[in-house]
Amino acid sequence: MPKKRKPGPTLGTTYDDADAIKLSLIKATIKLLRSGTLVGDLTSIAITDCAKVDKMYVRRFFGDRDHLFLASILHLVETQSSLVGTSLFRANNSTRINPDVVLAFSLFTYLAKKPDLEPQLRGLTEAVLNAYRRQVENEFGLSGEPATQQAVLALMAMVGFLSTGHLLPVELRDITKWLESRRDVLRALGRQNR
Repeated sequence: MPKKRKPGPTLGTTYDDADAIKLSLIKATIKLLRSGTLVGDLTSIAITDCAKVDKMYVRRFFGDRDHLFLASILHLVETQSSLVGTSLFRANNSTRINPDVVLAFSLFTYLAKKPDLEPQLRGLTEAVLNAYRRQVENEFGLSGEPATQQAVLALMAMVGFLSTGHLLPVELRDITKWLESRRDVLRALGRQNR
């Protein structure tokens, strides 16, 4: 007996719950990645099945799977309590870094191979850089160009760590000490800025 299909949306339908549907697709994407599915192996069908929504919703709300991945990266970045603090690292985690940051990096790396997405990735990079800059401003009192420079350095360090950090002969406690000393330097720079 053939599998019973869910009815699709009718033409011209408006979605009062569009934001909820989008969020459920983003959360399903993240859930599947957390379960070990590789980014390149993650299909729109698997995502809509996990979210328990119509298979056409990825196209309807995001245009395609890659744009859903972009939205997922942004969601992962926006839900981090701090991008510049030691909260990125979890002592009990074998990867030594917050797994959601690793997922965002994996999605970004996957999408970086697609030249047609460069404008969106550039915009996303700006959004992440601005998030870093705001945290530097709020946490350390830096503003303007010094805050931007420190945000760029932090982002480059994080990308480097995500790329090869797991291969380096460095212990988590050493990274944590380095981050705390870096925070002390940033606090001193902030005091000089006042």
